[in-house]
Amino acid sequence: MNRIVLVTKHTRLEELLHEHHTMGAAKFALESRGESITPYAQEHAQHESALAQIHAQIPGDIPIAHVTRDQLPNTLFRDTDLIIVCGPDGLFANLAKYVHDQPILTVNPDRSTIAGVLMLFSPSEVGGQIARVQENKHRVERLPFVKATTDDDRVIWGVNDLFVGRKDHVSARYEIGFDNKKESQSSSGIIIATGVGATGWIKSIATMLNGLNTYPQPHALSSLPTPTDSELVFVVREPFPSPNTGISIITGRVRPGDPLTIRSQMPKGGYLFTDGVVEKAIEWNAGTSITITVGERFVTRIVR
Repeated sequence: MNRIVLVTKHTRLEELLHEHHTMGAAKFALESRGESITPYAQEHAQHESALAQIHAQIPGDIPIAHVTRDQLPNTLFRDTDLIIVCGPDGLFANLAKYVHDQPILTVNPDRSTIAGVLMLFSPSEVGGQIARVQENKHRVERLPFVKATTDDDRVIWGVNDLFVGRKDHVSARYEIGFDNKKESQSSSGIIIATGVGATGWIKSIATMLNGLNTYPQPHALSSLPTPTDSELVFVVREPFPSPNTGISIITGRVRPGDPLTIRSQMPKGGYLFTDGVVEKAIEWNAGTSITITVGERFVTRIVR
């Protein structure tokens, strides 16, 4: 390790100031809508306090680079970097796509407002973990990505989940292939989640299933992968049965060597995107096939 890169995201207060330019203008805009700026200011103060704690624990002879989320696509990370990411879980997912095997120290700046399932450490623990990295005594775990490859060799990676369908609310039409079976389907799309993403979108679907079952019983989403499992779980959203579309393939586990394949049957409007970043969706129109796999790429996270 010869450099520490501290990755953060702008707070809500900073975003307000960017939009309204001054604190007074931001305060007026919120109060005119019946809202107070106080929670925004408190959240910002806690974030700044966390960053100050982190900076105070970094040895003075180690260079520090500060990167915000919007700068990630243009940041060149070195193989010898220690990366500290401080913020909500989504920031870790954003970062993961831009690094290789560098160790990442995940920090939750404020557990009172951020659930932070993926952010394992508090700001006060940073110094101890830096020392362990310097002594090569730190522990890590490798978290697998989901990979989608089109038949024209376009590739999209995700650390949380992949959505295959449409950007609008029209039903997606496609042929799905899994476990030596194929069928045409019409649905609201397919969600494929990693173990990291098992605490997000796919969990909400599992929770909905539990709520709809008057007499709860085990189902395919009762047990979700852990973050380190080289396993994906997929679910078809709101599949519609008709003479031309089936509902026999609804959920399953994708493991190394057992891919999921989906071929678009939509003349236009088909898209796939990862980790909720719709802006970077790639088109997936009639005749285009995608193959979804796991276990070819990992992100390295420091653990206790």
